[in-house]
Amino acid sequence: MHISDGVLSPYVVGIGWAISLPTLGASVRRLRTGQVSAYGVVAAAFFACSTIHVPVGPFSMHLVLSGMAGLLLGWGALTVVSVGLLLQALFIGFGGLTVLGVNISIMALPGAIMGVLGRHWMKQVSVKKRPWIGSLIGGVTILISAILLYVTLSTTHTALMPLAKLVFLGHIPIAIVEGIISFWLVHFLQKVKPSLLGVTL
Repeated sequence: MHISDGVLSPYVVGIGWAISLPTLGASVRRLRTGQVSAYGVVAAAFFACSTIHVPVGPFSMHLVLSGMAGLLLGWGALTVVSVGLLLQALFIGFGGLTVLGVNISIMALPGAIMGVLGRHWMKQVSVKKRPWIGSLIGGVTILISAILLYVTLSTTHTALMPLAKLVFLGHIPIAIVEGIISFWLVHFLQKVKPSLLGVTL
């Protein structure tokens, strides 16, 4: 799902930075020192999952777990995933630096927003329904990111539309897998440490 440098038009790159910078600033201000260990674990999981990828042209399809990151960290997930994206661009060549704002807007921002909504939703339902909410958040977040990627590529140039469609379709099974993973993670976490999800038993 990473977009590489040189693919997008300067106009689209500028929009990505205009969206990502203020939202990232808001996320940084909400970070809590008491959650440093959780930030580290989520960042490591995101980094590791994103290294297992299937290349498609200048892009890559892989597990992201941004929805699950949002469920665990709320708005703080935006900062954690953004740091992961920066490290990937610097050290393993996934994505790029000029398009980092776009990648944050496509991958990190949907996870944070959906995670915040999911955490609030989980407080309103029974214990048995929470894993299903986790599954929905995990899968839908990937679909939202895939749609944003499609729009971004299509806006840049119509010649990229066939590739954009391919990447979008390729993320449908990934969304299903992430939904399943998120279901079992929420099921497990609410038993051993529900506070990570912002809920109580």
